[in-house]
Amino acid sequence: MMGCHQSPTGRHCVFAVLRGAVAAVLGHKLVYKTLREAVVTMYRTEGPLVFYKGLNPTLIAIFPYAGFQFSFYSALKHVHEWVIPTEGANSENLKNLLCGSGAGVISKTLTYPLDLFKKRLQVGGFERARATFGQVRSYKGLLDCARQVLREEGPRGFFKGLSPSLLKAALATGFVFFWYELFCNLFHHMKKADS
Repeated sequence: MMGCHQSPTGRHCVFAVLRGAVAAVLGHKLVYKTLREAVVTMYRTEGPLVFYKGLNPTLIAIFPYAGFQFSFYSALKHVHEWVIPTEGANSENLKNLLCGSGAGVISKTLTYPLDLFKKRLQVGGFERARATFGQVRSYKGLLDCARQVLREEGPRGFFKGLSPSLLKAALATGFVFFWYELFCNLFHHMKKADS
């Protein structure tokens, strides 16, 4: 069985933390001269777990997010069929793209607060680099992050930055379902032709 550091989610978390370090390297005032220096400094000052900040909300969110995507994709396809009956392969492809995009937007909206917590936990530790960007917050963990956001920013704070995430989710999920259905149909027709 793969360990957390080898799983795709674990790698994603490590790369997200390193992406934050790169942002610190490329920021207005250089805190780290190179990515290597950032990695070594982070490891020395905070230990190996620094590369897994934000992993808990990621693991908590990934299953509902994926489940919501498939559930809403299926539901939106049924609604689409009811409202606009499909005629031909071209409209079927467009339906898959649109329903996938809709499923991505709904799923991202429902799970976005956990995504926000993940990102806030990941950028923790870059206080020196973020000092020039305004207010610097420090969190002890997932629950502390949620409490502080609610207390300082109110319920709307859970959805700060949602718009760019919705654009990404719409495009990514739409194309995932579009290509998935396209290749399923292609393989189905190839198998049918061989029979």
